[in-house]
Amino acid sequence: MNRLERFANRADAITDAVGRLTAWLVLAVITLLFAQLPLREVFGGGHIRANDFGQIVHATVFMCGLSYALRWDRHVRMDIFYRRMRPRTQALVNLAGSALFLLPWCGLMVWFGWSYMVRSVVALELFPDTWTPGYFVFKVLLVACIGLLGLQAASLAARSLLVLLGNHPAARP
Repeated sequence: MNRLERFANRADAITDAVGRLTAWLVLAVITLLFAQLPLREVFGGGHIRANDFGQIVHATVFMCGLSYALRWDRHVRMDIFYRRMRPRTQALVNLAGSALFLLPWCGLMVWFGWSYMVRSVVALELFPDTWTPGYFVFKVLLVACIGLLGLQAASLAARSLLVLLGNHPAARP
């Protein structure tokens, strides 16, 4: 196993671990957000902080789901063309898409988002509507999850390169 394949395997393992852990957060989303309606309407209760925390958990599920969807090829694309391509052509499309679009976008998002995130964390930014603590977590999530998406894009590019070089099982007839 060469370095490129080891890198891709490690990146995939990180994405898989984060994805499986994040999947469990769906239960927290259901509890925190959907339980608010009966608590508020039936019991006259509910809590704005639970709603705000539910929003953070909900965002975490979707943001971490980006890299997991890319890892398992469950993202949106023009499948009418892609699925009919040979493995080497698919690898070329994946490599070009990752190198020309996804990796630069992730890099720019992390580059420009970093300063916003740091300022928000230092100020312990509050939710603008409710003035409850924790809004800074959204900005940390943005940078962390886009970084994870970039890692998965690099893994996809590495695997695509292996196919194009003939060093991957998908490249062999």
